Amino acid sequence: MELLCERVIASTGQPLRPGDALRRVFEAIAGGLLLPGGPGLYDPCEREATDALSHLTPQQREDITASAQHALRLIVFRQIHKVLGMEPLYTQARNLGRRGNRNRKRRRDGDDADGDDAEGKKDKKEDGSEMETDGVQAGSK
Repeated sequence: MELLCERVIASTGQPLRPGDALRRVFEAIAGGLLLPGGPGLYDPCEREATDALSHLTPQQREDITASAQHALRLIVFRQIHKVLGMEPLYTQARNLGRRGNRNRKRRRDGDDADGDDAEGKKDKKEDGSEMETDGVQAGSK
């Protein structure tokens, strides 16, 4: 595990924050690093090219890759607490305050609850002037 993390993090060429480093490790595993046809993980201490994970069966390698893909999805969708097996550090209310209103749907024309709608249905009076249906005359401002 240490060899895997060291190789993946060292390949960036620049310092990474801990969260970015964890995500990069999961991205490498999820990308097929451990799969039988993949690049593998070679041990630098051995003279000849030896896969450090040769003791894993192909099924175990696929299971690890699938688990890394699932963990990466959770990390991307801000559920890293599930990957780490801990309680979330933020509350829903605090998260809402930071991002503003989550209701991003547009209002329908008839759903204006502010009462700012000066236009309304107008009925014709018998003498020819217009009157609003709410009982307020249109010309009486």
